[in-house]
Order: sequence, then structure tokens, then C-alpha cells
Amino acid sequence: MVTTEDAGKAPEGQQQEEEIPAFQTIAPSIFVPAQMDLTKPPPDLPSDPSRLRSETLAQIDEHADAVQDNIYYMLQREKTRIRQECKQREAYFPPNLKEVPGLALGEESCLPDNAMEMDEILFIRSICPEPKRGPYEVPPGFSHAQCLHVLTGSPGEPPRKCAEKMVMNLTKHGVLNLEALASHTKGVKEAKSRELENEMLLKRLGSTGVAPTDRMDIS
Repeated sequence: MVTTEDAGKAPEGQQQEEEIPAFQTIAPSIFVPAQMDLTKPPPDLPSDPSRLRSETLAQIDEHADAVQDNIYYMLQREKTRIRQECKQREAYFPPNLKEVPGLALGEESCLPDNAMEMDEILFIRSICPEPKRGPYEVPPGFSHAQCLHVLTGSPGEPPRKCAEKMVMNLTKHGVLNLEALASHTKGVKEAKSRELENEMLLKRLGSTGVAPTDRMDIS
């Protein structure tokens, strides 16, 4: 029996996936919901200096955490778009050129037979020099300017290989932005701490009768 809820649904297996626009910039991640009622006057600031500093820095951390969550969401969304694009391209790609998931023929024989062999391989790997970087790795000096994936690889490159490179680029781009956010947050907190310390010093000097012209700027 068809219910009211089922009336607008497409048959199973024919439902279209959400069309996700391509990722362009991380900038929208800075917009987060307000944590206060903007229709009311702001609450009074704490009179205790240590409490004021603690609450101010906590608000900065709270905002930074919300921005970080937005960045994770945007990166996850772009990863989903890359996967969808890969599936769509594979549907029209010549079958003989498609990459088959899993190990290729003959690769199974290269796997260790037991845990002892695996431990031996890992030990040898730990004492060997780092191997040369392969074309599949993120190159040195990679920057966010190289992360807008208009074209990846050659026209005949399999969709899975193209998607693999795009996800690696996206991962590196995400790491760069998360590191930049952490560095920016640290700088903002340090600057705010100095500002609050200066304000407390000026209040103390004012309470002792020191003239404003005699106050030392410690910023």
C-alpha cells in the first residue's frame, strides 16, 4: 500500500544523490551561529580580572572550535562530491580501462604468510632509509593554490586514480587550513591577553593617582 510519505519518493535504486557544488574556498567556514541573543543587551562583563580573562579566552576557543567543525564538514562534503563524480565517470569509462578495487593479479603472493613475517618486514622497514617519493604522494612545497581540482592527470586517466589524487590534494589542503586556524587562534588569544593585562595595569595606575601621561605603554 502506498502511503502519503511514500508518494513523493522515487523507486528504490533510482533515487538521485544530492548534487554537491565543487569546493572553491574555505572562507565560508568562519561564519558560525551566534551564541547569544542579539535582541537583548549583552551581559555585564565580570569584574574579577582573572575571570574576565578566562571567559574571554574561552569564547575565542569556542568560536575556533565551531570554525574547525565547519572546515571538517566542508572537506567531508567535497570528498563525497569527488566520490560521486568518480562513480559517474566510471559509468562511461571503457570497461577494459577501469581499475578493479583490491589487489591485482599476483599481488596476493607478496603478502606475508603470518604475523612473524609481518613483524620482520616492519622491523626491516624501520631501519631502512626513507624511500623516494612516488607520484602518488603530496609533493614538497604543496600549497593551497594547487587544490582547486579543475583537471587532474591525463584525459585517459582512470576515474579512481583521478579521484585518489583529488582526495590526497584535498587532505593536504585541509591540513594546511587547520594548522593555519590553530596558529591564528593562538595569536588572537595572545593579543587579547596582552590587551586585558594592559587594561588591568591602567586601572591599577589610575587607582594610585598616576597621571595618564606618566603611564608606560607595555603593548
